[in-house]
Amino acid sequence: MIINIHCFGQIRSQTKERIVEVTSSDQATITEVLNAFIKMYGEVMERLLYNEGKLRDFYSIQVDKKHVKNEELNDYFLRDGQTIAIIPFIAGG
Repeated sequence: MIINIHCFGQIRSQTKERIVEVTSSDQATITEVLNAFIKMYGEVMERLLYNEGKLRDFYSIQVDKKHVKNEELNDYFLRDGQTIAIIPFIAGG
């Protein structure tokens, strides 16, 4: 199946693309798709997204504009054609 990943901030700077298509097996979880995405871009992407094997706290994951909690990433199964957005939190003042 094909999953689109909508990239923002530093992630977009690394991919040079706004949306990246990731091919994954059927019945893939968000975590599995993110791991396939990391394999496409290598160690730099892994360091951007993960710390000690977990998604960094300053990213929000959305699937088709619906927020998914970090603790649900391993249990959330995707369907072909869905879009994951990796959104960094922005601090202001």
